Amino acid sequence: MKKVIAIFLCAVIISSVLTGCGKTGEKGTISQSSNEDKTIIVATSGDYLGFTVYDESTKTWSGFEIDMWNEIAKRIGYNVKFVQEDVATAFGDLETGRVDTVAKQISITPARKEKYDFTDPYFFSPYCLMVRGDNNEITCWDDMEGKTIGLADGSAMNEFVAALDPDNKVKKTTYESFASIPQEIVLGRVDAMPYAYLLIPYLLEKNPDWDLKAVDTEHPIYTEVNGYPFARTERGAELLKLVNGALNEMIKDGTHKKLSEKWFDYDVMETDAAKEYFSKNK
Repeated sequence: MKKVIAIFLCAVIISSVLTGCGKTGEKGTISQSSNEDKTIIVATSGDYLGFTVYDESTKTWSGFEIDMWNEIAKRIGYNVKFVQEDVATAFGDLETGRVDTVAKQISITPARKEKYDFTDPYFFSPYCLMVRGDNNEITCWDDMEGKTIGLADGSAMNEFVAALDPDNKVKKTTYESFASIPQEIVLGRVDAMPYAYLLIPYLLEKNPDWDLKAVDTEHPIYTEVNGYPFARTERGAELLKLVNGALNEMIKDGTHKKLSEKWFDYDVMETDAAKEYFSKNK
């Protein structure tokens, strides 16, 4: 009998340990916490240079979004847990409550505002077309008729491009990963993609073998206004208020500027896009 009891207790202990285990950084996997109410779970792709990068070899996160959330969490007295997910999956998990928000330069669009509440803007990104270096046929959006544009599944770029192409004259190829599209352009599988033109030099510095260029940068095809989305739940409303407060503090005390300059060598709040937005939304 004692032997049976011992085996039973051992099984219970092993089961409890396994149940409590989680793997941060794996796609779609959410770690459990003994203090879940004070942990904010942030879904992010981990594949967007400058913003959110997950290093599989070191199991570490880096980027502007990561630094922003580490600082926000510290200011509101929460722990932060990053979960690696593509944008489409992340928004699905936001709806079901598996994650609290999404961080990957998320655009505040009319369609998203119908479903989620957003923080005040924290980033502004004018987008242009990025094409292969030897492509002289595409010099502006009007040249895209009959050409193929690469889009990322779940990204706001789909909504923006649909508005730019109401008659569906541009061919669309959708990819699961945003990060894979630039190489598809290099390989000639698609002709162009929308890209934040202020970040293209950063992309090419990290990938010097990619022959890519921006076109018509003086006339952005659209400008993203980025915020953090929260579900319309009691927890979502509480977190939104806390995060918005911390975010505005960071902008006022220079922390946001410091992080912006660290990653992109400029203060995003001083860009023409930001100034134009705030002049219209005083």
